[in-house]
Amino acid sequence: MFWFLGTLLLAVSQLPKSAADIQLNSNAPLEPYDLLYDNAIEAYYIGDWKSVILNMERALRNKGALRRAKAHCCLLCANQTGFGEPLPGLGMALPGMGPVEDLGFFQKVVKRAACIHECEMEKVGPASLHKVSEEVALEFRKRSPYNYLQVAYFKINRLEKAVAAANTFYIANPEHEEMRQNLEYYKMMAGVQESDFKDLEAKPHMDEFRQGVKLYTDDQFQSAIEPFERALEAYFSADLECRAICEGAYDYDGYNYLEYSADLFQAITDHYIQVLNCKQNCAVELATRPGRDKPIEDFLPEHFNYLQFAYYNSEKYEKAIECAKTYLLFRPNDDVMIQNLAYYSAVLGEERAAAITARENIQQYMKQSLLEKELLYFAYDIFGIAFVDPDTWTPEEIMPQRLRDKQKAERETAARISEEIGNLMKEIENLVEEKSKESNDITQLVREGGKVLFDGITISMTSKELNGSQRAVLDGVGTEEECRELHLLSNAAALKGDGYRGTPSPHTPNEKFHGVTVLKALKLAQEGKVPLKSVRLYHDLSEKVRKVLESYFRLETPLYFSYTHLVCRSAIDGEETAYHSQRLTKETVSVNRVPLLSSG
Repeated sequence: MFWFLGTLLLAVSQLPKSAADIQLNSNAPLEPYDLLYDNAIEAYYIGDWKSVILNMERALRNKGALRRAKAHCCLLCANQTGFGEPLPGLGMALPGMGPVEDLGFFQKVVKRAACIHECEMEKVGPASLHKVSEEVALEFRKRSPYNYLQVAYFKINRLEKAVAAANTFYIANPEHEEMRQNLEYYKMMAGVQESDFKDLEAKPHMDEFRQGVKLYTDDQFQSAIEPFERALEAYFSADLECRAICEGAYDYDGYNYLEYSADLFQAITDHYIQVLNCKQNCAVELATRPGRDKPIEDFLPEHFNYLQFAYYNSEKYEKAIECAKTYLLFRPNDDVMIQNLAYYSAVLGEERAAAITARENIQQYMKQSLLEKELLYFAYDIFGIAFVDPDTWTPEEIMPQRLRDKQKAERETAARISEEIGNLMKEIENLVEEKSKESNDITQLVREGGKVLFDGITISMTSKELNGSQRAVLDGVGTEEECRELHLLSNAAALKGDGYRGTPSPHTPNEKFHGVTVLKALKLAQEGKVPLKSVRLYHDLSEKVRKVLESYFRLETPLYFSYTHLVCRSAIDGEETAYHSQRLTKETVSVNRVPLLSSG
């Protein structure tokens, strides 16, 4: 088995020299982009807009530079330490042929590791310097830095850059209502041009593809050819970089590092299969548009579908045949393409058409991809390491028969369970319908307007005013003295981002959230970090709210809270805009840090 693993590693790692000859200008270690990001956020909260821009722009540049440097080092060292080069006195050192040959093979492995280590140290500094938390990585995937940048640029009246940043963020977050309103606001402002609405994170291959499709749809077939060809060139450059990045550190994926105890060959297998999984998913990454959950189906084959017809309409029959044959590598049974190819061949001449082959780089790409899939399915079948094939064009025979039978049985089981659930749901619907005939409307079970039980408590907003049902805002739950004590408790115990997965600004960067639960406050009291009487007050007020709500909504069953949360929302004095968001308006209000007690 190890010989098979080693030879496949050789097959997928020998990359063209031109791809590795990437020149980087950086001569000094890069400053960590997560540190720059934190500096930018700190500057944001004190209104230092120029520092926000300086640090956030550098964070974005350094993140991109880090990725390019890692890919560069991986490709460079793949060429300098090729596994196909013979060793003095050994010839080709293939693992599994003997202990000396094994040593020769691993000598190449160690030399490549040393090459990558030295290259990355020179370009970006120690690897530990650039480890970022999952939270920060997620913020960059969501393009959150552009959310901060658009406000900062707006504040210093750099509208063209504010518009570009806002548009870049919105493209990846189309559900963000405040940013949509910002963009509408920008469109009405004097001096803003249509060309300012850029995507600063646009993928070159996707832009070219989109341009080609537009021209193709307008029947400008000859003009569409060049964008499609450029899209393919950019696609394979991006694919090469993506695959190089996959050869990074092992992700233990739920394993505790100290508990991981695989032997040599199992450890090699685990890491290498993870790398192959990552490389296969490059096809998904490159085919996914920002703000979309799913990739464009058959993205790579579709380039050749468009091209074959565009070349035909431009009377370039050799190219049309080449692209048709290339498409048939992915879809060999596509009847329409088979008919197209037959027609193009008849027009050009059968003899000349027969000499034309599918594109060589696509043949190599598919050969490599199918070898990767075979190994991934083998690992899935033997070790249970899950693999979900991202491509719809993979031949069925690539998957082992035993795995195919297993998946078929699983699909049949899932279909049976789905049918049983459907039948059960119908039964439940019938029971609910029968029950509804015997009972009053559900709204009568929760009758708003009961007594509030305690003097001094008032209902300041009802369900109607809150645009919902079973909602109320209570005022006067605690005295001024009790509120001050809660405020002190929140200052001492509330954690940044508590209740929001550690994200301090879950909604907009104009405000920060701190919070603490009753249980957490009690633990802090046991440690002597906060007064126990303050925690008891917190608990008692929560119980008070529960009793008021039971009475006010005239509940017939006890009300149980799933949690109680003391929340503080902090905003910048003089800088919080309307709706507590980044709505672009000159009106500002001053907001102090006020604790809110919420229960659910």
